[in-house]
This record gives sequence, C-alpha cells and structure tokens, in this order.
Amino acid sequence: MMLACYRAVSLGLLVCCSLLFPPLVAEATMGWEVGDSVLDFGLNLEPGEQVVLIDKNEVGHPFFVELTWKLNSAQCVLQIQEATGESDLVVTKAARDDGLLNGVVSHAVFPAVHAVLVTAAEGKRCEIDPSQDEFLVIAREARAPLAGEAGLASAPIGAVVMVLRAVTFFMPKEAAIQVGEKVVWVYADGAHEPHSVTSGGCRVNDCSGGGKHFNSGLTLNKPGHRFEHVFTHSGTFPYHCDLHLGSMQGTVVVQDSH
Repeated sequence: MMLACYRAVSLGLLVCCSLLFPPLVAEATMGWEVGDSVLDFGLNLEPGEQVVLIDKNEVGHPFFVELTWKLNSAQCVLQIQEATGESDLVVTKAARDDGLLNGVVSHAVFPAVHAVLVTAAEGKRCEIDPSQDEFLVIAREARAPLAGEAGLASAPIGAVVMVLRAVTFFMPKEAAIQVGEKVVWVYADGAHEPHSVTSGGCRVNDCSGGGKHFNSGLTLNKPGHRFEHVFTHSGTFPYHCDLHLGSMQGTVVVQDSH
C-alpha cells in the first residue's frame, strides 16, 4: 500500500490522493480506487488564481469523473474542461450541481473530461474551510448508493447527512424527515477509515442489538460513497457507527405526513 500525494508549493495546496491497491471487487473492502482524490484542507488560492487538480496528461486520456463537493461558490469556482462537438475544441465551464443530493451537498457526473480545476473568484480568496465542513471528492469510478432495498431510487430525499473525519461524527447529528422519504449518508472525508450507518441506540459504548432497521455494514470507506435508507414508519430512529461508538451517533426523526 502506498500513499501518493502531490503538492503545488506556490499555491500552498496539498492534495492527498490515491491509496493504491490491487483491483478490488467487493463493496465492503477498504481503500480508494486508483485515481480517486479528496480535498478537505490546504486549498489556498489568491484572487483569480487557478489550480489543475487532475487532467488528461496525468490520466492519459479523457476520463469519467463523479464530483461530490461542498465549497463556498462565491469564492471557489469548481470547473471542468471538456471537448465540444467534433472540433476537439476544449472549453472550460463551471461544474453545476445536478441536484442529486438536494443541494445540501453538490454532485455532478461527467463522462469524458480533460481536466478538473478550481479557480478563485475575482477579488476573492479561495480556501477550503474544514470548520464549515467544506470538501471536494473526485471519484473516477461511479459512486452508486451502497444499498438495494426496493423503492430506494424513487423515494424523495428528506435529508442528507455527511460522514466526516475531523472528530468522526455525523453532520447534522439529528435529521427530520417525513414518512416515505429517505436519508442519504455521504462519505465526505479524506481518510480511508471505514464507517457504518447502523440503526440502534447506544448506552455509552454498548450498542448491542443494533442494525435491525438498517445497517450499511463497514461499506462507507471511499470518498463519495453513499448509503441510503427509506423510512416507511414514523418514529425516532437512533443510529451509530460500529467502529466509533463514542463520537458517531445520530438520530433520524420521522414524522407522519398526514
């Protein structure tokens, strides 16, 4: 296992990227796919300054990318470069949120990009602020939800919860939704440490008997991974991470829609 990082010294930027492994096929294995990267600290650009995070020269060809991010869009402009039509003219455009995660966390997929960039807006400094839960995940393999229950895709999103590393916690700690809605948990983290989303309350570090309503298993271990659960009954549903009982506990409050 090798940790590969690169640093743009003039920009003060540290991008901790790929943990390189042999090919992985099981969803529950740990580690990042080759080419995945995450920015959750260290981005520091002067007004108008730009940095290329990954491009065609590094990959060797135009590449698929799935972006998941939370940035201050007034300060940091996330951009992609794509070829247009048959002219091979490469254009730079802002990455637009496709609304998959209700705008709580931005998301977009591009099938063949030449580069992913971040530009500081004119007159603004661009920094990633961990205290505001800001991050950017660049995944070169699709991040489908790690769940397969019936009706999952069509259920409306009631809440999005981020799984963060800083002190290992869920954000927000309490989510309120309506019956029939789903909660989406997003791995928004630069670590390769696995987490779970396991139903059941805990008494201090005793969470025995959990997982009866929902359980992701230790599958949340790659940047951009998502776990989803549809809540079909009203009630209060505490949950936790099986590996971080002391700090990673949360609650979903499901209200009757009538």
